[in-house]
Amino acid sequence: MSGDTDGKLSSLRSELDAIDVRLMDAIKDRLEVCARVAHVKRTFDIPMMQPGRVGVVQERAREFARANDLSEEFLVSVYSVLIAEACRVEDAIIDAEDAGTETVGTGPTGVQPMNGDRAASTTRQR
Repeated sequence: MSGDTDGKLSSLRSELDAIDVRLMDAIKDRLEVCARVAHVKRTFDIPMMQPGRVGVVQERAREFARANDLSEEFLVSVYSVLIAEACRVEDAIIDAEDAGTETVGTGPTGVQPMNGDRAASTTRQR
C-alpha cells in the first residue's frame, strides 16, 4: 500500500476506535441502569423477566434499522445479546438480595462479569 492509502486507513481506523469507545461506554451505562432496575424490581417484588419490555426494545431496534437502512436481523441480534446480559445482571442482583447477601463483582453493576459464551446461555427466566 502507498503512504497515502496507509494514512487514509489509519485515519478511518482511528475514527472507528473512537466510536468503539463511545459504544462500550454506552453499554456500560446501560448495564448500570439495568442494575438499578434490578434493585427496584427486587424491592417491589417484580419478576426479572418482562417479555413486554423486551418486545418494546426489540421493536425499537427494528424501527431504527429500517429508518437507517441497517439490517433488522443484525440490530435485533445485538439487542438480544444486550438483553441476555441485562437479564444475567438482574438475576444476580435479585438472587443475591433474595439470599440476603451482597453482590460481589468488579464491574460497575456490582455483579461478577462473565467471560466467554456462557453469559447468553445462563440466564433463567422468571
